[in-house]
Amino acid sequence: MQAYVIVLIVFACIFSLWGLLSLLSLLIYLIPQLVVRILNPLDLKKRYGGGWCFITGGNSGIGESFAKKVAKIGLNVVILGQNEERLNKVAADILSINQNIETKTIKADLSGNPEQVTEEIVQQLSGLDICIVYFNAGFGNAAQPTKKSLDQFNTNIVTHQHLFQVLYPRLVNRQLTAKKRGAILFTSSGLGIITTPGSVVYSATKSYLGHLGECLASEAH
Repeated sequence: MQAYVIVLIVFACIFSLWGLLSLLSLLIYLIPQLVVRILNPLDLKKRYGGGWCFITGGNSGIGESFAKKVAKIGLNVVILGQNEERLNKVAADILSINQNIETKTIKADLSGNPEQVTEEIVQQLSGLDICIVYFNAGFGNAAQPTKKSLDQFNTNIVTHQHLFQVLYPRLVNRQLTAKKRGAILFTSSGLGIITTPGSVVYSATKSYLGHLGECLASEAH
């Protein structure tokens, strides 16, 4: 009986700790949202001197929402995705929000050969004054070491890292030569902090992106 009580206490402590960590993760997400809503939204066009915003996974979800936000304030938008029909629809929606900007779509599969995919993407970005790079594309649900988990790893991290190697120096050069700021954004996840069974690869990739963003913010500053 005593052992049974001890087991219950241990499980209660584990679930309490899990609940606390989940609450902290939620607060980490909500507090910045509240700050933005209370304060005046930042004018990204003025801050970064105009130009283009490049968004991977910009044809759906968070990426699509961000594309429409920056279009509304007057930044040109490049959205990247796999579904050409969806890309064209989102591009049309963006132009309906602000007809004074330009849009560009790039159809690419980030799970392919990272070097080749990066080269093809960079060619299509040639000549654009990019001020914001948003590495948003990614997917989950590949827990076992299969071909799909490798595709997930390439999509979430490897190809983005190759793109980072090319685009980050451009933003630095933009700052040095034109005195215009630039920004790189990453979509991380609470699962990068608190993992769950079945999300091992996804959690690892999101943890990497979160730490990369934090370290880059400190180093670039």
